[in-house]
Amino acid sequence: MSSRIRVRIPARTVAQVHQWIRSMGGLLLLVILVPLTAQAQSGSPFDTGFSNMQTLFTGTVAKVASLIAIVIGGYQFAHGEPGAKKALAGVAAGTGIAVMATNVLSWLWGS
Repeated sequence: MSSRIRVRIPARTVAQVHQWIRSMGGLLLLVILVPLTAQAQSGSPFDTGFSNMQTLFTGTVAKVASLIAIVIGGYQFAHGEPGAKKALAGVAAGTGIAVMATNVLSWLWGS
């Protein structure tokens, strides 16, 4: 005797499946079109964003953060905190690295 089990799928589940298929179709279209537009541009699509981040972190932000670190290190040194000389040496090295990072990279890789 063969018995069949009938499963009834609620209409709401069918609608969710249709919505999922439509969204996957949109995602597939996006995945296909974005690389095509990226190839039409010269260079990498990330170049401008990374260049802006480089300018931000080696420019104003680095100088302001360095100034704050120097002031805090100066207060520590003035009040005789233990390890203040070592902290100031670290601040000086870190400031030089942060502000001059672009020049160091250019010197290393010649770009």
